[in-house]
Amino acid sequence: MRRVAFLILIGAAALAQTPAAGQVTWTGWFSDAGCARGRLTAATLSGNNPECARQCIEKGAEAVFISEQARDIFRVKDYSAVVENLGYKLEISGRVDGAAKTISVQTVKRISEYQGPSCARPKK
Repeated sequence: MRRVAFLILIGAAALAQTPAAGQVTWTGWFSDAGCARGRLTAATLSGNNPECARQCIEKGAEAVFISEQARDIFRVKDYSAVVENLGYKLEISGRVDGAAKTISVQTVKRISEYQGPSCARPKK
């Protein structure tokens, strides 16, 4: 009985972290869906190789945001500059739809230096 109650409590806490719908400000990284899903499964919340993500997105993979606060990934809607912000830890504001697992990005602020390979470092 205690085990069931514990599992229900854990499940409720996980659901409470992702709003059903509403305005959020989160930190995290842009990525492609394939790489991000693997990182989330391995419980590694960090950005992945930005060059790999760029190539995957340019080949048609879906762009996603890895949220530190929600500890989840969300498909990016209405934001065309995902590729330009790969490799940076970001603070984004936007409207999230928890049921559809999407975020409509409104603002993006880089909060770290570039974290990808030096050979792919953006020119200043």
